[in-house]
Amino acid sequence: MSDEPDAPVEARPRRRAVAVAVAVVLVLIVVAALVVLRAEDEEPPPPPAADACGPLLTKPSGETWECTFVDAFDGSALDAEKWITQDTSRTGFKSALTCYRGDDNVAVADGELVLEARDVGAPMNCDNPYGAFRTRYTGGIIGTRTHFSQTYGRFEVRAKFPPASQPGLHGGFWMYPEAMTYGKWPASGEIDVAEWWSNDPTLVLPTLHYNGRNPHADSGWGCRVDDVTEFHTYAAEWFESVIRFLIDGQICFVRRWLPTAPQVAPQPFDKPFSLILNMGVGTATGTNAVSPATPLPAAFTVDYVKAWQ
Repeated sequence: MSDEPDAPVEARPRRRAVAVAVAVVLVLIVVAALVVLRAEDEEPPPPPAADACGPLLTKPSGETWECTFVDAFDGSALDAEKWITQDTSRTGFKSALTCYRGDDNVAVADGELVLEARDVGAPMNCDNPYGAFRTRYTGGIIGTRTHFSQTYGRFEVRAKFPPASQPGLHGGFWMYPEAMTYGKWPASGEIDVAEWWSNDPTLVLPTLHYNGRNPHADSGWGCRVDDVTEFHTYAAEWFESVIRFLIDGQICFVRRWLPTAPQVAPQPFDKPFSLILNMGVGTATGTNAVSPATPLPAAFTVDYVKAWQ
């Protein structure tokens, strides 16, 4: 038996309350520490897996391509904020025997752009500020000039060409300088991403045009597709010193250009280029001459056009 007096009864609950409070505080401190440690251990949220152009694509450097232009042709008409059409009577632009007449031969429907080459049935006068000419053939062409142009980047189209059993058809996806900085063609350059002729229908040819061009070395003669009437992707990855051309994501041609003096690389491919899509006919003579046997009308059908930088 202790000689000390017992603690007052009312003090005991206070001691228990203090002990409980201390325990609660300790538990909260431990929980907070665990939360902080877990947050530090967690990885940051992953970057988005897609942008306006679709799934993110990676550059050879490991960086991500950034979408700068896309048209999936989801409307019922050509988007005038992205594209212009060509009219030979106003601009003077023609290709071989093809006369372009603005919105004629250009249609957007069911999520696709259709550019059509046609035989109008009889020779007509195609007005041209540089000299009118006679032809019976019309075509469709659109471009992004004054609306979109870019220096360097990735440019891609998903498209299909018409069935071809005879020569005479010509179309493709190509790029042209926004301004003729280095002089008239070919001094200011041209990038053909996917040029097609019906006399050699499995060849979808990428080419660089410039002063000093080598017809053999500056074209990708090995870029072939077994069936061009099916949809395929055709792309160019344009860097300061080299351009890579791809079909269905596979590189088929790589080229570093060597311009003649006074130009030095990367000239002339160091200025903004716009995008062009066209479908028309060939020349009057030669290996891809248009004739009554040429299958017309013929359509170049485009699912989408995209660009990245």
